[in-house]
Amino acid sequence: MKTPSKTPTDPRYMIPHTPFEEFTLKKVDELVAKLEKVKPKNSKVDVSQMEDSHHAPCMREMTAVMVHDIDQGNPQPNIYALYEYCPTCETAIRVL
Repeated sequence: MKTPSKTPTDPRYMIPHTPFEEFTLKKVDELVAKLEKVKPKNSKVDVSQMEDSHHAPCMREMTAVMVHDIDQGNPQPNIYALYEYCPTCETAIRVL
């Protein structure tokens, strides 16, 4: 197993926000654009509705944003980052 590089140019360390960091976000497209620029090679950014997950303060459905290389031909797939976003409250949190 190859040890990941811990240099500032390694895309895994360039993904914005730290796990459990909460921040204001007007539109999910803003986050997707940032992630597309820094995602690791051969990975993708997926956006999907979280059908059974609701934001506690407003009880509205949340959106998930995931950076991963699942189904991209990697023998050991990775999830590099996972965010949850509430469009009603305009709040996002990086959960992984």
